[in-house]
Amino acid sequence: MRRKIKKSFERLQKVAILTLCVVFSWSCQNRNEADLPEETLSDELISFNLSESGTIDTELLIGEWDCVKFAYTEDGKNISDVVNITNAYLDIPVAPTDTVCEVYDSETGMYSQSKVWVLHSTYNGGGWLCSLSGNLINLTFCGSTKIYVPNPHEERDMVWALDNAKSFVIKGNELMIYFTGDEDDKSFTSIAGNKRINLIILKKR
Repeated sequence: MRRKIKKSFERLQKVAILTLCVVFSWSCQNRNEADLPEETLSDELISFNLSESGTIDTELLIGEWDCVKFAYTEDGKNISDVVNITNAYLDIPVAPTDTVCEVYDSETGMYSQSKVWVLHSTYNGGGWLCSLSGNLINLTFCGSTKIYVPNPHEERDMVWALDNAKSFVIKGNELMIYFTGDEDDKSFTSIAGNKRINLIILKKR
């Protein structure tokens, strides 16, 4: 009789231990999942979300655009203002541009400067070649300097934004250019301070 009671107790003990192990394992798994940070969206998905909020008609890019502010988006849908831009505009003569900074004219045997996107700013500004695919954009720096530009200064941030442009969208008279880039590669102090920026917002003149 004692043996039966002992075996029954041992079975109950094993069942209890197994149950505790399962519950503990499930609890730990849930806790670990809860502790994991939310997965950040890819640049491609953010670009796609941006494209759905407006138009990507490249003809509408042509013109002069006042640089208004830097902003931030985590998902391409929700946008928060970060810091204003005070004195700059972007001149877009063609979209897309030629693929080289200088074009050779076989008739004259001379080179001429390609039409490029030109940033007019306080100190130097700059020029960029532009290639487009849907709302994806690639800008290639076509010459300028950063001489005499203070640090920090909005011109440094704008050059960084255009150098790292990823995509664009046009909403009415507003152009938004989404940019990426490794913050550790910056050799200057951003005017945004510790705030994150990945959008430059412009308004058509």
